[in-house]
Amino acid sequence: PSGILYTLFLPSATLLFQLPHSREHEIEADYIGLHLAADACYDPRAAKRVFAAMKESEKDRNNRSLEMALPPEFVSTHPSYDTRLSNFSNWMPEVLKKFEADSHKCEKIRREMKVARQKAAVLATKRERKH
Repeated sequence: PSGILYTLFLPSATLLFQLPHSREHEIEADYIGLHLAADACYDPRAAKRVFAAMKESEKDRNNRSLEMALPPEFVSTHPSYDTRLSNFSNWMPEVLKKFEADSHKCEKIRREMKVARQKAAVLATKRERKH
């Protein structure tokens, strides 16, 4: 009987206690990451674009709906793409205040990022023309 209880208890404990805490840690990491990006003068809106692109890529890769491609959130160690995107939307006003604050420290970084984006666009255009 103890073997049966053990085989039932371990997966149940993981599902009920460990996975939710893991998701909470991931959500906390997303929140902190947005603030760190803003503090470092990087546009925190990029996080939302990245996760939206990952969501679309997952759909395309599996050639089916996302609900069929990924496990339900409650059995995952990470929040779903929809949860993350929703959290980003909720946190964005607070984070954008930090990002858009008039600060001289960010001027140089923003100029460098603008140049980097322009170079990336040129390279992307060249790659597209080759294909």
